[in-house]
Amino acid sequence: MIRSTPTRHIASALAVLATLFAVFLAAPSALEAQEKNVVVHIGSYNEDVQSALMGLNLASRLQDAGATVTVYLDRNAVRMAETRQPLFRYADSDLEAIVRDFVAGGGRFLVCGHCAGLAGLDEAGFREGFVLTGPEQTVPMFMEADIVISF
Repeated sequence: MIRSTPTRHIASALAVLATLFAVFLAAPSALEAQEKNVVVHIGSYNEDVQSALMGLNLASRLQDAGATVTVYLDRNAVRMAETRQPLFRYADSDLEAIVRDFVAGGGRFLVCGHCAGLAGLDEAGFREGFVLTGPEQTVPMFMEADIVISF
């Protein structure tokens, strides 16, 4: 017959408390989970509209969930910035509306200056919410991001 001792009860209670404490510390609160700085990188537009759409949709959903979201455009995705480039409708999605709502919600688009220059673009012809950027803004943006997602 095993007798229960106060020491055994205290040890069991401490083990349970330690486990609960560890779980509590490891699990982020709902607020912490939402307070994220996210960069969504989109590198292709004309050749891969579906990836651009997926990136924009995810950026919008992350923004709706409370994250601070920056969409970084490089390579041929810089064309999304120019007002002369139509933003396509793809399947049942209107990219123009997604971009407009994202910007209205505080989202921003940073456009690779080098890639824009190679494409013959300048900021004067950009849509609202799109900003030409260089390494002095790009490097800190990526370094300060909690999450980077690339499409």
